[in-house]
Amino acid sequence: MNIPNMISIVRILLTPVFAVLYVRGALWQAMGVLLLCAVSDVLDGAIARRFNMVTDLGKALDPAADKLIQIAMMLCAATRTKAAWLLLALHLTRELSLAALGARVLQCTGKVYSARWYGKLCTAVIYIVMAGVLFWPDMPGALMQGGIALCAVLIGMCLLLYGAKYLRLLRQSTQNNDDAETNSSQAKGA
Repeated sequence: MNIPNMISIVRILLTPVFAVLYVRGALWQAMGVLLLCAVSDVLDGAIARRFNMVTDLGKALDPAADKLIQIAMMLCAATRTKAAWLLLALHLTRELSLAALGARVLQCTGKVYSARWYGKLCTAVIYIVMAGVLFWPDMPGALMQGGIALCAVLIGMCLLLYGAKYLRLLRQSTQNNDDAETNSSQAKGA
């Protein structure tokens, strides 16, 4: 267990702390925990890359921590606007679909793939928009709905782009396996 992975685990453990603080009305403390989660998200990746500590476990833990805090933020935001429920439904659809595809890719290729720029962009925008919804009580309704719509568009974009990437990896894996079987059959026949 390396330092970046421990940071991701701490972020996972901070998720319910954030939610409880927010629900209890301790907004400054909840905001502090959310800020700590955001900073630690950047920190664990930077440490992993800088000190060559990137691991398959870290490639799984980091996005899991991101998704848990995002879900917690959306659930808390749902106390302010019904649009957050729709966003949460879209988010869960994306995550469950990509988790199934990702598991299949792992099974076929034996590799865990890192997040792409569009996933990181989506995560950053969700953090910013949800923080605004949660901690700006007088946020104009149009701005709130526009931010949530932007998050929905980015979530949909990620579903399409990651889905296409995973399907391409699965096709390549199948083609490589078929080529290997053909070569093996030819070698046995020779």
